Amino acid sequence: MNKNEPEEYSGKWWCAEIARTEKELDNQWRRSALKVVDRYLDIRSDNSTGDATCKYNIFWANVQILKSALYATTPSPAVTRQYGDAKDDVARTAALMLERILMFGINRDESDMHQAFKAAVEDRLIPGMGQVWLRYEAETEVYEVPAITDPMTGVELAPASEGERIVSEAAPADYVHWGDFIWSPARTWDEVWWVARRVWMRKKQFCARFGDEKYKELSSEASLAQKTEGKMPKGFKKGRVEVFEVWCKETEKVYWCSSSLEQCLEDMDDPLGLDEFFPCPRPLFATHSTSDVTPRPDYVMCQDQYDELDVLNDRISILTKALRLVGVFDESMPQLKTLLTGPEFTMVPVSNWAMFSEKGGMQGAVDWFPVADIATVLEKLMVQRQAVIGQIYELTSISDIMRGSSNPRETAKAQSLKAQYSSVRLQLTQQDVGTFVQHAMRLKAEIVCKHFQPESIIQQSQIQYTESGQYAQAAVELLKNFQSSEYRIEVSEESLSMADYTAERELRMEYVTAVGQFISQTAQMSVQMPQALPYILRILQWATAAFRGSNDIESVFDEAVAAASQPQPPQQGEAPPPDNSLEVA
Repeated sequence: MNKNEPEEYSGKWWCAEIARTEKELDNQWRRSALKVVDRYLDIRSDNSTGDATCKYNIFWANVQILKSALYATTPSPAVTRQYGDAKDDVARTAALMLERILMFGINRDESDMHQAFKAAVEDRLIPGMGQVWLRYEAETEVYEVPAITDPMTGVELAPASEGERIVSEAAPADYVHWGDFIWSPARTWDEVWWVARRVWMRKKQFCARFGDEKYKELSSEASLAQKTEGKMPKGFKKGRVEVFEVWCKETEKVYWCSSSLEQCLEDMDDPLGLDEFFPCPRPLFATHSTSDVTPRPDYVMCQDQYDELDVLNDRISILTKALRLVGVFDESMPQLKTLLTGPEFTMVPVSNWAMFSEKGGMQGAVDWFPVADIATVLEKLMVQRQAVIGQIYELTSISDIMRGSSNPRETAKAQSLKAQYSSVRLQLTQQDVGTFVQHAMRLKAEIVCKHFQPESIIQQSQIQYTESGQYAQAAVELLKNFQSSEYRIEVSEESLSMADYTAERELRMEYVTAVGQFISQTAQMSVQMPQALPYILRILQWATAAFRGSNDIESVFDEAVAAASQPQPPQQGEAPPPDNSLEVA
C-alpha cells in the first residue's frame, strides 16, 4: 500500500470513499434529479431565455395520479403463521402480538413510518429514489438498588447501589432524503457492501453523542463553512454539523465520520444484529440496468415529449392572445369606427353614397385581420397537443380510465379490461413499493424480536386483554428466538392502494357470506347429530386460519370446540346415554 494512502476503513479513508461516491452520484443522477424536482414544482429561473413561458405541467398531474395508485392508504401489516396450522396457538399468538406492535400508530397521519413511506414513494416518482432507515431507541432511567443483608445475621452482604433500567422502547423509521443516501458503487443491489446516510446533527445531539471537545474542534475548523456550502438543507441553522453514518458489511461495523475533520468520530460492532445487516431496505429505485444500480428519473425517460408539449402550449397561448377581431378602415370615413364601438343596431350615415359604392362599399373601405388563418393554425396545434399527451400517457402507462374519464357507452366489463390492461406496467411498480414496505416492516419486526424486553412486547401488544392471553409467555419466547420464529411467522403488507383496500373489503364480505352459508347448511346436521358439532367447528376453524386478521378469533373457536367435545349432561326427564363400552368377562 502507498504510504500516502490512508489506512483502509480509517476515518480519512471513509471520507475519501464517500466523497468519491458522491461525486459519481452527482454526475450520473443528482444534478438531473434536481432539475426534475424544479420541473415538478414549476420553479423557473428569471434569466431563462428561449424557454416556453406557458408550460403544461402534466408531469405534476401524472405524479399525483401515480402516488394515489402506489400509496393511497396507510399500509396494514399482516403477520400470519407460515403454514396456517390451526393447532399452532403459540405461533398464532406470537403473530398477533407482532402484528399489533407493527400496527401501533401506523394508521395515524403523524406516524413516523407512514410519513417515511409516503415521502419515499414521492421521491421514487420525482428524483428517482426513495429510502427509509430503521433504528432501535430505548429510554432508560436510574433507580436505586437496595442493600442486600443476611436475614439471619443482619450483616450487609452488598451495599446499596444505582442501576439503570429501560422505561420505554421503540423502533422508529426515519425518512432519508434522496440527496443524503449513499451506497457503494455496484451493478446490482446485492453487490452493495456499504450504505451511508448524511445526518445534520444539532449541537445538543452531537455533544451528547460525541462530546463537547469534538464539537469545539469541528466548529472551529476554518474550512467548515466552505465544505458545507450548498449542502446544508434550506432552513437549517448554522449550528448543525454534517456527520455520516456508515454501515459496512465487510467489517460488520458502523462508523460515524466527519468529512470536515476527515476522521472517524466513533466506530462500533454491529448494534442491531439484523440478518441482512443493513438497517434499511432495498431502495425504491427508478429505471436502472444490471450494469449500474444508479437510477434515472422517470421524467428523463420522456423529457422530449414534455418539452414538445411545452412548446406547443406556448404557441397555443400566443395565438390565443392574437385571436381577436382587428381591422383597418378608410381614414376619410371616420364614422366607420363606430361599427364595433357603437351600440347595437347602429346605422352609420355615409355622406356620398355613390362614391362609397364605387369604391366597393364596406369591402373597399374596411379590411379585417386574417383571424381565420390564425384559427386554423390554432386548431391544428391543439390536435397536435392531444397527440403528444397521448404519447406521454403511453410512456407513463396512465390510461383514461385511471383519470376517471371513460366512454359512457362502454360496458363495465370493457372498462375493467381497459383498466387491467393499462395497469400491467404499473403493477410492476406497485410490487416494488409493496416489497419495499414489507422489507421495512420486517426489519422493524426483527428489531422488536431481538431487542425489545418481554415486558415491552406484552405491554405494547396488549395481548393480555384478548382471548389469546394464556399463550403470551410462550409466544414471547418464540419471538425472542427469531431464527425459530422465521419458520412459523410471516410478515407482509396489504392495502397500499385504494384498489387493494376495496379488494380487502370485498374479501371480508365474501368470507362472512361463506361462513353464513356453511352454518345454515350444517345447522340441521348439528341438531340431529350433536357429536358432529366439534368436527363442524374444526372445519370452520381450518378455513378461518387462512384468512387474514383471524388470529384473535381462533381462540374463540378453540373454546367452542373444547366445549362441544365435552359430554353433555342429560336433560330433566331424559334417559342417560347408553354405555357402549365392552365388558370384559
